[in-house]
Amino acid sequence: MGKLDNVQKILLIEDNPGDAQLIELLLKDSDFTNFQLIKKDTLAGGLAVLGEEPQIEAVLLDLSLPDSSGFPTIEKLLAKFPNTNFIVLTGFSDTKMGLRAVKAGAQDYLDKGKLDVEKLSKSLHFSMQRNAILNRLEETQELAGIGNWELDIDKNTFEASKETFRIFDFAPDEKVTPSDLKHSYHAMHLLDQIHKEAAIIGKIDKYFRFDTIAKNTKHISVQCQAIKRGVNIVFQGVIQDISERKMAEQEAIRNRDRYLEIFSQSKDAIFIATLEGKFLDCNLATEKLFGVSRSELLSSRDANDYLIPPEKRNELFLKLKFQRSVVDFEIEIKKETGGIRYCIVSANMLEDDDSMTYNAIVRDLTEQKRNEDLVKARDLAQESAKLKEDFMASISHEMRTPMNAIFGMSNLLGQTSLTQEQRDYVKSIHQSSEVLLGIVNDILEIATIQNRNLKFDHEDFNLKELLFNVVNVMQYKAKEKDIFLQLEIPKDLPVILKGDKLRINQIFFNLVGNAVKFTDQGHVKIHVEKLGAFDGGIHLKFIVEDTGIGIPKDKLESVFETFSRVRTSDRIFEGTGLGLAIAKNLIDMQGGKIGVTSEVGVGSKFFFDMIFELADSQEGINENIDEIQIPNDLKFNLLLVEDHKMNQVVASKTLKKKWENIDITIADNGKIAIDILKEKHFDIILMDVQMPIMDGYQTTHYIRHKMPKDIAKTPILAMTAHAHIAKDEKYKEYGMDDFVLKPFKPEQLFSAIFKYLQKQIVKIN
Repeated sequence: MGKLDNVQKILLIEDNPGDAQLIELLLKDSDFTNFQLIKKDTLAGGLAVLGEEPQIEAVLLDLSLPDSSGFPTIEKLLAKFPNTNFIVLTGFSDTKMGLRAVKAGAQDYLDKGKLDVEKLSKSLHFSMQRNAILNRLEETQELAGIGNWELDIDKNTFEASKETFRIFDFAPDEKVTPSDLKHSYHAMHLLDQIHKEAAIIGKIDKYFRFDTIAKNTKHISVQCQAIKRGVNIVFQGVIQDISERKMAEQEAIRNRDRYLEIFSQSKDAIFIATLEGKFLDCNLATEKLFGVSRSELLSSRDANDYLIPPEKRNELFLKLKFQRSVVDFEIEIKKETGGIRYCIVSANMLEDDDSMTYNAIVRDLTEQKRNEDLVKARDLAQESAKLKEDFMASISHEMRTPMNAIFGMSNLLGQTSLTQEQRDYVKSIHQSSEVLLGIVNDILEIATIQNRNLKFDHEDFNLKELLFNVVNVMQYKAKEKDIFLQLEIPKDLPVILKGDKLRINQIFFNLVGNAVKFTDQGHVKIHVEKLGAFDGGIHLKFIVEDTGIGIPKDKLESVFETFSRVRTSDRIFEGTGLGLAIAKNLIDMQGGKIGVTSEVGVGSKFFFDMIFELADSQEGINENIDEIQIPNDLKFNLLLVEDHKMNQVVASKTLKKKWENIDITIADNGKIAIDILKEKHFDIILMDVQMPIMDGYQTTHYIRHKMPKDIAKTPILAMTAHAHIAKDEKYKEYGMDDFVLKPFKPEQLFSAIFKYLQKQIVKIN
């Protein structure tokens, strides 16, 4: 590889075989040990080699060739192959032509009559070394972006280095004549302007900006001098491409301008100071953050006084000294006008021989920190609300489950043969269960209201029948205390309104129940007054008046607060203290307003007003429809999925009391239920929600999606103690058809079952 790569190719164009052989012998005797001599006896043959062999080190050229025209030939060759070393071979009579050829650009000339090994070797070496030097000079010029040129007016010649052509975006071998430079459209016309100035002042050193032929904007530095040679003037110039440097300078200026703009307009405080605390420079934001004018900061203030606490300031400076920079370091800024700002600072040490200085960018995060604290507080509140909701759901389940057993067993026990004393005991158990259930319902209701999870219906309902129903339900409690319960309704009161019947019911049950509880003699009256009417709506006022114990004036404002209870010196009244709070919240959330007047020992008057939209029709709604008669002779198969043993007994006994022909199968959890369903057909399924191994939701999902269609369509009723799931109808999301809330009243359970059995009977018929 080494020898082949270093072969020096020499082209000999000589038509005299004797001279050609002599030169070959001399070369072999010379110090050229690794060369290749290519011999051609015509100019045409030599030109062909030059066109095909770009790596020719030197050309030995005889100008006295049959197809050569002498000196014009060498001129053409030099123009066509400017980077090739031409050594002219002459006879004794042609030495003048050889000198002329050298002046034209040939590397050397050799007299064939005086040729020997030393002269041939010396000329070749000189030519090759000169060419290498010129190539290195061209490379150096290219690296430095420096070119040179010369214009000879007398000879009418223009010569320029490759780099000069490159700067003007010309090809290196492109020909440019002196006359070309004088044309204004020529890309190198700039040089003509330079020559004119140099001709006047002798020497110029200037900067130019121009667009090249390739539409590139160039920045150049030019030096040119006019040299007088007799009456002739030769212009010699050096040109340097300083575009990159100029663009760097311009970018530096732009960066400086951008920095000044950022510095002056930044909302972050930016300042430069020494570690000893002397301000060297600062922006407007620093003035605002520190509460001091720029002139005062720079003249008399100590930057260190504003960075607190001292231990954080010391930590900042230690990190700056050893790390040279800090990013987002938390620190507090003490304002001159008072107050503390929570900030982060990013700083860098600056190289300065005189003192240790640093620049700092300080961002005020006080408002952001406050917002983050508010977000954290909100998230904590939401998390607490969620935990509270989960806790209340768990409490609901844990309390309602045993209550279902107590409630159900007392119902079953009441249907057996009992003595009067035993019947009184059962009645007491039943009433205590109702009180406890009311407490649980109140706690769950207030939790739901506080979490703002309530949704209100907007449906037609019969107000008169709603109020009559309230009176009928509360009547038995009034009779127990021997007090008179009365309802007064104006004759012109519209019957059918739009609203949430369930929530209106709740309000009245809480207010009337509260009145009955605190009245031992006299009466409880419900009044309805029409405050005003408008197109499509009515404004009503409801009053619940009692002759009870009354409320002290200093307690009137707190009666609607949660867990507010009335105590007297000789009596504590049962309840949670949530009823009035629930009523107030329900009224407020529907756009109403509640109030109370009271006198101790005389009684109380609770009143609230609400605006209702009138229904499109005042007919067609009758909520007093007689209860559907549920036959006792139905025969069907029922699967009870329940893990609580006592609730299994309550449900199965209650159902068998109603339907003697019922076939009940019990499964302790969802997995057992699925195994049973694979073997036996059922008309309906009662599904507990909370169970071990496989709960009611998982079981229902499996039945609906993974079992055969005839089984998957079986009606499934959720038996749940989770009241909020029932209210939000979340059971439907899991594929359950309906629910029965524990503890259940037998009639509720019977109605729910019969409703879905009826659908099946209709489908069959």
